[in-house]
Amino acid sequence: MLYVFYEFETTQNTRFSYAATLHVPYFVCQQQFCSSCEEVEDVQRHCLQCDKRKHTFWEDTLGSMISYLCDHRPWANKIVGKAHNAKAFDLHFILNRAFLLKWQLELIMNGLNIM
Repeated sequence: MLYVFYEFETTQNTRFSYAATLHVPYFVCQQQFCSSCEEVEDVQRHCLQCDKRKHTFWEDTLGSMISYLCDHRPWANKIVGKAHNAKAFDLHFILNRAFLLKWQLELIMNGLNIM
């Protein structure tokens, strides 16, 4: 299993309507660990299994991050993602893309709220 922690940084320069702007990600930072490196605190150290543990995506931030997460990893049967502000903000970028791609997602819910 691969655990990924991420956070999007956005701009609000894109006008959605006369009174509203759209949040557009321009940068995403992600850190990860697997069962082989979960006890290693230094994220700069590469893991023999999951390789580089800290990633940043600047160009096509959402597409680049999703492409990276979809890379084939025979040792990881599942990817668990967690964001600093997932339920209110960061998760929605991924959910919008996942719905467009018609992915089947497993969300952890608390009533109607995404955890």
